[in-house]
Amino acid sequence: MTPPRKPKRLASDRRGQTLQDYVIGVSIFLLTTAFVVGFIPTLFTPFTAPVDASQTTQADRYAAEVLAEITQPDSKNVLDGAGADSFFANESNLDGIPTAEGSEVNVTLVDGNGTVQHTVGPPYQGESTAAATRVVVPESGYVGNHTCTATCRIEVRLW
Repeated sequence: MTPPRKPKRLASDRRGQTLQDYVIGVSIFLLTTAFVVGFIPTLFTPFTAPVDASQTTQADRYAAEVLAEITQPDSKNVLDGAGADSFFANESNLDGIPTAEGSEVNVTLVDGNGTVQHTVGPPYQGESTAAATRVVVPESGYVGNHTCTATCRIEVRLW
């Protein structure tokens, strides 16, 4: 009688790794790779949302409304001194402006040298903002609460 044959074994059968170990290792590697590819790019993006087109459009519309209120009726770029003074003196002028929930609006009158002459609304603190700027010339002969000589800028910021 011949002794029973031993089954043939591969030389690599002694490494102690089973199919389940291999599948678990590959799965952990793939999950880690997917996490890194999905998460790391968000670390380099800013923490505030960028300004979208609707906010820019809203800032442009509001700048047109402000311009109509503080310029002379017959000229769209000549600053009405008394109208500008009354607009910037009253914070409630911003209440009639339809903005998105939680949005803030700031309107600033800046002279040609970059000096702020008037401002209304909450102070702008460097947030991501939609802005619209209009250039106006001061009313000739008006001596009021601003010192614009040649040109002024009306800056509208919405955030």
